[in-house]
Amino acid sequence: MPDRFDFLEIGDEPPKPQLKPSTPEVEGRWRNLHLKAVEIIGEPGVSGGQFSLPTGIAVDPWGTLYVTDSNNHRIQRITTGGDVYCIGKAGTAIGEMWSPQAVAIHPAGEFFFVAEQGMSRVQCFRFTGQSRGVMNGFKNPAGLAFDPEGRLWVADTGNGRVVRVNIQNGQFLGGLDEKAGFRRPTSVTCDRKMRLYIVDLVSQNVICYDAQGKRLFGLADHRRLARPTCCVTDIEGRIYVVEQEANRLHVFDPQGNSLETFERLSSRMGDLRSPTAVAIGPKGEIYLSDTQNHRIVRLAWE
Repeated sequence: MPDRFDFLEIGDEPPKPQLKPSTPEVEGRWRNLHLKAVEIIGEPGVSGGQFSLPTGIAVDPWGTLYVTDSNNHRIQRITTGGDVYCIGKAGTAIGEMWSPQAVAIHPAGEFFFVAEQGMSRVQCFRFTGQSRGVMNGFKNPAGLAFDPEGRLWVADTGNGRVVRVNIQNGQFLGGLDEKAGFRRPTSVTCDRKMRLYIVDLVSQNVICYDAQGKRLFGLADHRRLARPTCCVTDIEGRIYVVEQEANRLHVFDPQGNSLETFERLSSRMGDLRSPTAVAIGPKGEIYLSDTQNHRIVRLAWE
């Protein structure tokens, strides 16, 4: 299994991306496909390219990976060529981090946002690592996502709500709360049709809402999900749910029918251990934070 760190170079200042984002190609019907692990990224430790409880994960338009290295209190930015840039350090000042949990990248790729559960705030950084501001008013935020219109959504876990935020001034622009049927949201994502998916820790459900906030369905309405922690969708509408208690990734079709589960890499690489988050890259790459194994796993449909 290849490892992008075979030719690792660790630098201080990443070059500004110049490539244009690619568009994923829609392949054939997915029921004949299965998930397979194709790359392991990282190992336990404190150096660049090493992790201690990686949680949130995101991919920019050029395929660069951003990982919330939670117990090392930093973000690791990892290019497709294996270059690693560590952003932030343990602390409470602006530009420092304490228990980062989630990361989201602005669609243009120039800025990224970090949800810090330890500080109950969301910080904005330029991709080169400079802090550009802090948004407060949250309580233990655990999830971040941009919708197709470039608006930031925050799973404000401790306040039991999901809010839309103006990234220019930090003002709240509405959202959903407990009246929508959830109590402790830990993840939020928005698909291409502006449907919102919210993971609720209390009901252990993934609830889908339309653009007006109307509840459409819940993935656990007629089945049990084992402590879901994160949800994303891909260009074909498939729904990816991390079930932390079951140590697996569960994939559903757009109607909520189960398609595939993934929990074991191989006899040599073993099983997933308390995975936390999943992200989809610009070419359909699937990245999973294998938290208790202190690594990131890249998956592919085959």
